[in-house]
Amino acid sequence: HWTSTQKALLETTENGKKLLNVEQKQQEEWKQKYANLNASEKANMSFEDFQWAMEAVHSRAFRGDFGALDGGEGGPLRKIASLLLPLSALAFGIIYASDPSMNKFYIPLSIVAAAPVALTIIADSKGSKEAVMLPLIDSANHLQEADSVIEFDPSVDGFVLSLGRKCLVKDVDDGRERAQVCISYGVRKDSELLLNYGFLRGVSMDGIKSDDGDVDRSQIRQRLAEAFLERYSS
Repeated sequence: HWTSTQKALLETTENGKKLLNVEQKQQEEWKQKYANLNASEKANMSFEDFQWAMEAVHSRAFRGDFGALDGGEGGPLRKIASLLLPLSALAFGIIYASDPSMNKFYIPLSIVAAAPVALTIIADSKGSKEAVMLPLIDSANHLQEADSVIEFDPSVDGFVLSLGRKCLVKDVDDGRERAQVCISYGVRKDSELLLNYGFLRGVSMDGIKSDDGDVDRSQIRQRLAEAFLERYSS
């Protein structure tokens, strides 16, 4: 949570003001959502707890299709498409065995064969509203170029993270080479990264320490604000 003093730096530019307006609207929406809870729900959760939960969802939840059998929006279409594909191949094989020319069945079989592709395109246009919290996976840092894939695997009844070569990032710390695994949170604007994730791409927090050796949050936020303003100075 940024203090008024920490936000003051962002108020010096139009882009900074726009970001603060988005943050204010987000807080107002959360307050309205909390106000819509019934009495028993509010008795078990303060607004501060609700606010923390919303922040966790916005910064930690993954949204996507998670495989062909996803049950979210667009998921049933993908399920039908995945079932039609082997069925259409089987139909082609059976009819070809009895009538190699397939003159009478060419058009209907072509429609059946094209159906999985059409259903997948429709499902992609609808997108997905499925969102999941994956505490271990979300501990990895963000790298937009990382070729990571998160899918639900029914065989293990859980989510599986697949990593490509671009997920491994190497750097040198105190003269020693180290590597870390990064994943992609998707294409995110700087304003979204700063608002919901608390970081900016390419902005290092190296060297920021308080007198007792802990991370100085105030200095981190100042550095982030200055970097954001430098990129969007207009």
